[in-house]
Amino acid sequence: MTKDMTAGSPAKLLLLFSVPMLIGNVFQQLYSLADTIIIGRTMGVDGLAAIGSVGGVLFFIHGFGIGVTSGLGIVIAQRFGTKNEERIRKSITTSVWITLVMTVCITVLSVLLAEDILLFMNTPKEIFKEAEAYFLTLMWGSVAIMVFNLLSNILRSLGDSKLPLVILVISSILNVALDYVFIVWFSMGVAGAALATVAAQLFASFLCFLYIRKKMAILQLSSEDWRMQPADFSLPLKISLPIGLQASIISIGLIVLQKSLNGFGPEAVGGYAIAQKLDIMATLPIASIGIAMATFAAQNYGAGLYSRIWAGARISLLLSFVYSIVLGAALLFFGTDLIRLLFNQNDPVVLAYAHTYFIATASFYLVLTTLIILRYTLQGVGDNAAPTFGGVMEMVARVLVPLGFSGLLGYKAVAFANPVAWVGAAIPMMYAYRQLKRKLTPLEEYRCREAEGERLVELSD
Repeated sequence: MTKDMTAGSPAKLLLLFSVPMLIGNVFQQLYSLADTIIIGRTMGVDGLAAIGSVGGVLFFIHGFGIGVTSGLGIVIAQRFGTKNEERIRKSITTSVWITLVMTVCITVLSVLLAEDILLFMNTPKEIFKEAEAYFLTLMWGSVAIMVFNLLSNILRSLGDSKLPLVILVISSILNVALDYVFIVWFSMGVAGAALATVAAQLFASFLCFLYIRKKMAILQLSSEDWRMQPADFSLPLKISLPIGLQASIISIGLIVLQKSLNGFGPEAVGGYAIAQKLDIMATLPIASIGIAMATFAAQNYGAGLYSRIWAGARISLLLSFVYSIVLGAALLFFGTDLIRLLFNQNDPVVLAYAHTYFIATASFYLVLTTLIILRYTLQGVGDNAAPTFGGVMEMVARVLVPLGFSGLLGYKAVAFANPVAWVGAAIPMMYAYRQLKRKLTPLEEYRCREAEGERLVELSD
């Protein structure tokens, strides 16, 4: 099922589109949370630290790939807005080729360099073997992760956010079940958690493919659609590579941040990792509205309906601001209680590290909201200059804050690095959005006047 977002109430469309994504993202994070809960209860803080210690480098590698598939989805959404089915199908086959080549490169390089990467990250020797096993398992399974993200983005670009939700729910339930089997029954440790994730993503990819093959008439591809010319790759690469690079640039800062964090020991890594899980869960609604806004902006940009983009951005910011205030307060006051309840974690040192993390991040959720909504809006219209510059600003902040202030502030410098990065990235987004609005609004007004003139001529005839 496709959904045309170029007509109808922007608020209604964004809510209806984002809610299924939110539910799906919640389920996706729930199986990640299940990893954490099961590992925390069976392996303790060292198991949690093993997973947390490679978080930055995983985001660097997979973040690039997921960013590329997201950009490919934006191209498809723009072409869907033009109502040209031939161009839609061609953009899909191009996306498949780009994703497959990229995945092979990611897998080969990451597996060959795994040990060197973890040594560079200052991974504590107490958790090195478990961290390496977790990392390698996810790297070998990169194809499942990338293919699922591509297929999900294709469906969302055509306005279907419900089917990805159903598949995410199914795969999440499967993931949790496999977590228990691999970790508890087979005693595979953190490698079992990674294997469960890969298996669930592979199954989800199969379900997406099956649905597209049988139900999506617009996506029935012919042999002609698979014949590529160099020019076919131009726009997809122009839009998708910068988005992938934005994620990688941001993650370079996360890697330096993680490296600094690892130097504080397993308790700090564990406390940070647990708090980060809840932080990610708390901000899922904002991310879901942002993703919805990217598709909404892309379709309306392709149709030349720029005023609808501004209306969508306004309602997205308003909804996200209200939510940010409520959830930020909840984490500040009840975050450590949730950690005790969910993770059976009562170590006062670990809880203190987690609480410091909440104080730093939850206090800046309004800034994060502005950054997410405007970044996705700009990406939706194909403007990658400001998001890329914002990514550079995030990287610089995540590098300079822990390196420059850890000696003075200790762990607090690591905890506040992300909020400082959000501020640095949000400023160029606000400026670029304002400039984009000034540029496109007169064009739409001119087209409206031109269309009205043509209509009057027809009536006079």
